[in-house]
Amino acid sequence: MPNRFLRAVNLEPSDGVPFVPAVYEHKAWFIGRTPSEVCREGSLLVESVLAEYEALHPDALVVGIDVYNVEAEACGCPVTYFEPPDSSIPSLAPGSEVITEERRPRTLVLPDPSDAGRMPMILESTARARDALGPEVEVMGALSAPFSLAASLMGGANLFMAMAAEPAAAHSAISFAADVVTRYGQAFARRGLQAALFDSQASPGLISPRSYREFVLGPTQRVVRDLTSAGMSYVPLVIGGNTDPIVEAYVETGGNYLLCDGGGSVERFLPACCAAKRAFRRNIPAPFLLSASVPEIEQRVREEIESAGGYEGFMLGTGIVPYGIPTEKILAARPARSQNHS
Repeated sequence: MPNRFLRAVNLEPSDGVPFVPAVYEHKAWFIGRTPSEVCREGSLLVESVLAEYEALHPDALVVGIDVYNVEAEACGCPVTYFEPPDSSIPSLAPGSEVITEERRPRTLVLPDPSDAGRMPMILESTARARDALGPEVEVMGALSAPFSLAASLMGGANLFMAMAAEPAAAHSAISFAADVVTRYGQAFARRGLQAALFDSQASPGLISPRSYREFVLGPTQRVVRDLTSAGMSYVPLVIGGNTDPIVEAYVETGGNYLLCDGGGSVERFLPACCAAKRAFRRNIPAPFLLSASVPEIEQRVREEIESAGGYEGFMLGTGIVPYGIPTEKILAARPARSQNHS
């Protein structure tokens, strides 16, 4: 069986459209555990990834639960975990910011991925899952992109205000975050692992396209270049929400695989990605999966695939599936293998 994900990233023909559902906290459900239990225990995380694969047979998956918390926690931000049976997603505790007016980035120490927080556990779990699943399925770690990590370290509202009133402070926070992400990403690369960048704090629903170019694009390009230089063969960049307004800048980041989320349009992404030779994933929104019938989901899949016109860099996925969603709803979003790129 071919690695459909890699073929799509490389714009090569394959036997079907890759299926890449966004399964994070829902991983824990497959083994009857809560997100807070699984995200802190390597053996449970690997078990949940393998169970996810057995249930859904995706073409790529991410070894992670609360993907925006790991680097922030390693930098000193406390994370709130929940005791079973509470299935809430772990979150940064209120007032957890480590970059403040009193504490600037120059006073912080870059975390060492070999011993900082959950970083070593995530690295080891990603390697174990990759080895267990083999080359036919793509296994990736998760990295917070610089802007989203800066929002965690500084507080989102504080970062947005600094962008308007004190841009130098915002740039400093984002630059420090880029250093953290690069160092963590290089640890993945040294193990021969791939990792995806997640940056939904940079969605146009939160910041303007102009601010994206001013504050986000440059640091993101730097991280993508650094990770590629470290040995990663591709670097996905996942931004949720309607990214149509930033699609031109999005392809300029250098990310090899981009996200056309439910709010975006294939009509905007297809020509931009064709011109830049980028793969992209079209998401079927999670609320639609929850409300629609299986036949309705299957019809939506056929329509989305048809809209891509056979583009070999096209993938199909889902929005972040909620904990406990019926498996048949996710499987209904899986393209039939007769639904080829060509």
